[in-house]
Amino acid sequence: MNLKELDRHLAGEAWTAPDAYANLEQLCDFAPRFAGSPGNFAARDFILQQFKAYGVADPRTDAFDYLVWTRGTCGLKMLTPVARDLRSAISLIYSPNAERLRATVVDCGIGSEEDFARVGAAAVRGTIAMVTTANPENKPSIHRREKYGRAVAAGAVGFIYVNHKPGMLAETGSLRPGKLAEIPAIGISYEEGWELARWCKRGAVEVEMRIENNSAPGKGYHVVGEIKGKTNETIIVGAHFDGHDISQGAGDDATGTVVVLELARILAPRAGEFQRTIRLIAFDAEELGVLGSQAYVNLHRAEFDNVALMINLDGAYGPVATHGFQTSGFNDTADVIKLYAKDFGYPLALKDRVVTASDNFPFFMAGIPAICMSARGENPALGRGFGHTAADTLDKVAEVDVKAAVMTITRMLARLAMHNGSLGARRTREQIKQILIEKDLERALRAQDKWPF
Repeated sequence: MNLKELDRHLAGEAWTAPDAYANLEQLCDFAPRFAGSPGNFAARDFILQQFKAYGVADPRTDAFDYLVWTRGTCGLKMLTPVARDLRSAISLIYSPNAERLRATVVDCGIGSEEDFARVGAAAVRGTIAMVTTANPENKPSIHRREKYGRAVAAGAVGFIYVNHKPGMLAETGSLRPGKLAEIPAIGISYEEGWELARWCKRGAVEVEMRIENNSAPGKGYHVVGEIKGKTNETIIVGAHFDGHDISQGAGDDATGTVVVLELARILAPRAGEFQRTIRLIAFDAEELGVLGSQAYVNLHRAEFDNVALMINLDGAYGPVATHGFQTSGFNDTADVIKLYAKDFGYPLALKDRVVTASDNFPFFMAGIPAICMSARGENPALGRGFGHTAADTLDKVAEVDVKAAVMTITRMLARLAMHNGSLGARRTREQIKQILIEKDLERALRAQDKWPF
């Protein structure tokens, strides 16, 4: 296979076909695609239909059981020193219900270990802990579930999660993977959080929480298809198609799903040309705590002997100048990517980082080389940007940025599928543990109730 000619074909398909943005629009039209919702099922059926139309082998759904969560009503009221309704309030996913929870608020900053230590467990116990979505400068970001876990461990009876970016947008997200969490939790906007914090500086602030949601057993569905290679050795490429119930989920993660669909469209006609088989998966229920991909790993672990690599596409869009991969401590996999990155014509940034809150992580924990494509520049001040808010909408995604991401991953995937030699050694359970310890992730995962050792 002539690599130059292949590159021209792949880049040409990525840039000239109209499918990517048309599929993105369709996925956003189904919104909300929250797990268990009608929009989610419609998106599932559409992805399966497109897999069939693009000619992937054995297109199918893959079912799993989980706890379906449905948003109900939510209210947050400041009682003292002044009475005020905080109208941006939304419950966080898997929050337990609260009929009339009254308690004082304690401002715990950004929710770091240092912030909780500064406030002290004695001061947090019996209160509603308030933290922001902000992250420390020049340090790893702190996931929402980690901040929540620290509040629970300190004895808080409630949790308020304040968006650190202005715009009257509350940020949503899950608290515990696949189960009801311990204490009620609410997200609010920057503006109303700032007002609460202002009153907290003056003295005691009492609030009342009211939350009523629903949960029940149900089924989720991944969508799976394959581009057969010359061997059964397999590269899994996936993105989650579910979104949050308050938005279109355009960036997170309709874009990743669109890139998976583009891989199907562009590469399926070349079935049999690559050394390795490519398995494409649109994962369900990622936004419930990486629930869906964990279920996939649990159900299919016995079939993983032939899996050489997993590539995750979460939020896969952005200009080529920001493209790269996060390699999760798999240095031998990083070396293979570096080998091919040299002839891309633009730089690919490689970061030895373990992403613990997306669909790569269950595969990583199973010892499979599991990496993430990163396609957007990092800005600690912006954090998620509009992600997990009502403003994660189609207008925020430029078609050119999606096409750029399609070009990068298609070119790299073709090379990896043809590579002579290993794409990276499997890691034992003990080796995975050591990677997490070396990356200083043990305390963070313990706070999230995700440390399995």
